[in-house]
Amino acid sequence: MAARGKARKRNGAERRNRGSEVVDAAVAVFNEKGYTGAAIQDVADRVGVLKGSLYHYIDSKEDLLASIFEESDEMSFALMEESRNLQAPAVERLRQFARNWSLWYLENIERTAIYVNEWKHLTGPRLKKVVQMRHEYEKRVTEIIDDVRKDGQAAPGLDVRYACFFVLSAINGLPTWYRRGGPDPPDYIADAYAELIVGLVCQGHDEGKPAAPARPAKAAAKRKAKAKAKAKSGARS
Repeated sequence: MAARGKARKRNGAERRNRGSEVVDAAVAVFNEKGYTGAAIQDVADRVGVLKGSLYHYIDSKEDLLASIFEESDEMSFALMEESRNLQAPAVERLRQFARNWSLWYLENIERTAIYVNEWKHLTGPRLKKVVQMRHEYEKRVTEIIDDVRKDGQAAPGLDVRYACFFVLSAINGLPTWYRRGGPDPPDYIADAYAELIVGLVCQGHDEGKPAAPARPAKAAAKRKAKAKAKAKSGARS
């Protein structure tokens, strides 16, 4: 009996691990081909299993897309709660939220690109849930910003609702331009975004004045070399 119980636990763990592997493969495939251009066979090939084997974990391609959204929401809301529960002034909670969420987007850029761009392909209750989640993001970000206002550290006349839309647009826009291997590392970009967001919300207050993050020496040298090469190329032409 004990051996049978252990076997069930082991099989359950293996199933969860393989299910996670399938979702990760779907992230890669959907990012490369787009949701409409991808097929279940592409995901199966990425995992290294027969197409029929995937149906032990999913019923359809939309199941995979829904799983990506569910996992992403869990991760994002966990980051939000972590920032909101910090024993720190509201300005610092805003700064940490903006930095941590920006960094999560950058470190999971393939996943976040799908989250931002492919949600309209969900249907029925799944689409309804995604729309509800979007409203929940707005609500939580608004609360984080409003805490700064209540502390008296927000810019005079700040429209908290529009500030929320600005923050969401800025972070959701990261997948449109960020590419891995660029001149600046994710940490630097996340720091810069955090200070820009705090600067927007707290404009005119010393406590919220942004401190420009120091660009890493390696990244600075890379940008300098790129600019020098571009200038040399222009001189030749």
